[in-house]
Amino acid sequence: MQFHDCFVRGCDGSMLINSTTSNQAEKDGIPNLSLRGFQVIDAAKTAVEGACPGVVSCADILALVARDAIYQIKGPYWQVPLGRRDGRVSIASESFTLPAPFANITQLKAQFVSKGLNVKDLPVLSGI
Repeated sequence: MQFHDCFVRGCDGSMLINSTTSNQAEKDGIPNLSLRGFQVIDAAKTAVEGACPGVVSCADILALVARDAIYQIKGPYWQVPLGRRDGRVSIASESFTLPAPFANITQLKAQFVSKGLNVKDLPVLSGI
């Protein structure tokens, strides 16, 4: 989920914005329909808001949950710098900028480079 959020508009939590009658949000874009776990983020946000209202952004919570989920499955642990600001714009059609599952290596490398990432980042972030 964090990869999908970061790849579209930067790590701004825009993936967590709900659609409205006048706007279909990123989370409802076709490439994101397979994502799961929004209830985990919502529960974490509710708990954090109860302890320190208005302090921690949804974008930071998404980054922390992603780190903790990786650690829970015996992956690495890393420090997560905090201070991200939540985005206010979320547009479903922008989710089509995510790498397609059928893209070839040349297309994937070009997409990653366009985001300031390199060929080493490609398999790491793709979960290969």
